[in-house]
Amino acid sequence: MASASTLAPESVSVAVPESESEYWPMTASAANAWDLSYMNDSLATSNLRDGLLAIVRAAESPVIKTKEINVWEYLSKYSPPSNQGFMFSMGDDWVITQVQNQMEAGHSGCSMGWTMRNIEFIAKNGLQAHREMYLNRTRRS
Repeated sequence: MASASTLAPESVSVAVPESESEYWPMTASAANAWDLSYMNDSLATSNLRDGLLAIVRAAESPVIKTKEINVWEYLSKYSPPSNQGFMFSMGDDWVITQVQNQMEAGHSGCSMGWTMRNIEFIAKNGLQAHREMYLNRTRRS
């Protein structure tokens, strides 16, 4: 991935690193190692980490590997139907369904939607931009 400046929602500007692994966690150990302490909320951290790990597990599934799909890259270009969001779109998109099926936290519809919106933001903007967005929102509260 070439280095570029990406403008994220809420005017967060972030440089995209040369390596995907610096932008997205590509392994379970990388997903577990990502510092999410800035969220300062154990439930939010747990739900987000579950989403990160679900993407890694989906990416490692034989069916995704056979089709040579980079799940993070796919998510970086995907948005759910506007009249459904993530909460009601399970089953409409094969890759999204694979990711949601890999979640282990026992999500409600609300927590699934929240987790997937945060995953969508990370897929499109990277973890550093997520951190900045989250901290900016906290400062405004």
